[in-house]
Amino acid sequence: MSIRYLRYAIQIFFLGAITYVALGFGSNGFEAFCPFGGVEALYGLFTTSNFTCALAPLNLSIFLGVIGLTIITKRSFCGWVCPIGTINEWISRLGDKVWPKRPRIPASADRYLRLLRYPVLAVVLYFTYRIGDLVFRGYDPFYIIFSGLGHGTLGYVSYAVMGAFVIGAFFQPMFFCRYFCPLAAALDPFSKIGLMRVSRNKETCIDCTICNQKCHFGLEPMVANKVTHRDCVNCLECVEACPVDNCLEVKAF
Repeated sequence: MSIRYLRYAIQIFFLGAITYVALGFGSNGFEAFCPFGGVEALYGLFTTSNFTCALAPLNLSIFLGVIGLTIITKRSFCGWVCPIGTINEWISRLGDKVWPKRPRIPASADRYLRLLRYPVLAVVLYFTYRIGDLVFRGYDPFYIIFSGLGHGTLGYVSYAVMGAFVIGAFFQPMFFCRYFCPLAAALDPFSKIGLMRVSRNKETCIDCTICNQKCHFGLEPMVANKVTHRDCVNCLECVEACPVDNCLEVKAF
């Protein structure tokens, strides 16, 4: 099995698993499996030794596990496991098929828009800690989708969020993950030091740009000896697409 199809199989497995839990067949609610809940829980644990609202120890355990995974393999959780990352990617792929030459955000603007997720993280945590409730629920695609617009969603506001999520992903690959995901912002410092990185052999590289074209996050493996960018999710699409054997490889350090 190729790397690409192995990743697809893992994505489908985890998307199916969280859907199964969200439909009420698991022993825990689906919110307990959200690693961002571990970030939201930190303040309450330090100040009152209690978990905020519906959060549980499992949230914190998963978040710590994801941090460990990120230190080793960069943000591979986002590219292999996260159901929102999977849905984002599938919508973006649909856009590639339906409208290959659709307009996209210019690279000059994209560079700065990626910084938006940091104020999103700050605002979400500030109001979560201040109010003691999960204020992000009504704006969180993960919660909106898997709760079926359940308790904590905001009616038309949540519909608008989902509309922006779908339309944005159609036009700009990984739209939510690039610009608005607070979990991505929380993982970025650990991703920057991630040990397993895509490396390029510049002696055998033929400068074909295929690897750049395959990157959903708009990175440029072709011009990097090692891909250290925080947004690399080690999906390995570039490695799979490279026409030169062993030109792109995943290496430690």
